[in-house]
Amino acid sequence: MGASYQDRLTKMRQRRLPSRSTGTFAGKFEARADSAFAADSSDVREAYETKGNGDATRYALGAMEAVDAKYTSVSLAEGERVAKQITGKLPVYMPVTTRLQGSLALDIHIRASSDVDILVLGEWFLTHDNPVAPSKSYTTLPGKTTIGELLALRQQCEAILTGAYPAATVDIGKAKSIALEGGSLARKVDVVPAHWHDTSDYQATGLEAFRDVYIFNKDEFTRQNNRPFMHMLLINHRDSESGGGGKRAIRLLKCLIRDSDRDFALSSYDVASLIYHMTKEELTVPWYLPLQLLNRVESFLGKLERNPGYARQVKTPDGTRKILNESKKEVEVGALRAELTALIEAVGTDYITYLPFYQDKALALAAARGALNDAVIK
Repeated sequence: MGASYQDRLTKMRQRRLPSRSTGTFAGKFEARADSAFAADSSDVREAYETKGNGDATRYALGAMEAVDAKYTSVSLAEGERVAKQITGKLPVYMPVTTRLQGSLALDIHIRASSDVDILVLGEWFLTHDNPVAPSKSYTTLPGKTTIGELLALRQQCEAILTGAYPAATVDIGKAKSIALEGGSLARKVDVVPAHWHDTSDYQATGLEAFRDVYIFNKDEFTRQNNRPFMHMLLINHRDSESGGGGKRAIRLLKCLIRDSDRDFALSSYDVASLIYHMTKEELTVPWYLPLQLLNRVESFLGKLERNPGYARQVKTPDGTRKILNESKKEVEVGALRAELTALIEAVGTDYITYLPFYQDKALALAAARGALNDAVIK
């Protein structure tokens, strides 16, 4: 399973602190970002680092916890700063709305210097389902096409961002996004031009979660449908009803993937979507017994692994596609379960030192799971 948990703990600690390599800071901006890297020092300690009986336990506890809010706030501020450049410099006939999407927006990111993913949504045009609800009305843009307007929005964003951040690397070659990094930016920012699509459900309810988004693909000159706000609503709901267990489980698996020697095909979106299919009861554990969640997630992954027919049918929370939509992803579920089982065994050894000497491996694993269920963490 790769590196020792002492090494994994060190790597996790490093990524939970802001990176010195991102951004060149000066003057007021240096004071604003990350409390300037004064906090990025060897004497910084998070709560998980003093809890539990060993490195594996502390790794598990840290993997489940959210990145410190002070670092997340820097990422959010950088996203807002870039968004203001766009909204403030676009022509008046091209009004837009900007929205965050992705791991940062859901607070399931596992790095202090997390990338920021911004949707730039054209407001002067959209598409919609037919028939139109009686409460809604739409007008057309004579002589205009959706693709043409998306291309115009993309070109404007490229010009604005290239001019606004001359010291940064502004990559306009990506198909779906414009990537900014370096210069005065404390975080890497991805800007995604898109437009709204009003579904029948949105027309009837007015709830933004039912409003779809179409992202522009510059290389293929096509659009890609997406439901980011429904996804975020449902992930947030599962987390809220489970007392935070949903997002802790997602972060745990993301850390295991990040620290594995294996190159996993499962994305952050896939992981969050899988965890969504755990029940509220499965994800809810007493606050003082947080390690129980490892057993619950392992059991769920084992269910998927043992029932491939069921696993292949499980869809993303918004219902747009099957999560394990590639054969290699099915294999990855078993590999991820194995990573988690290894962590459970290691944490069990933190509490039962003679566990490695059990002759019966199944009995040893059962004892490890029992230790996790009973381990009080305060």
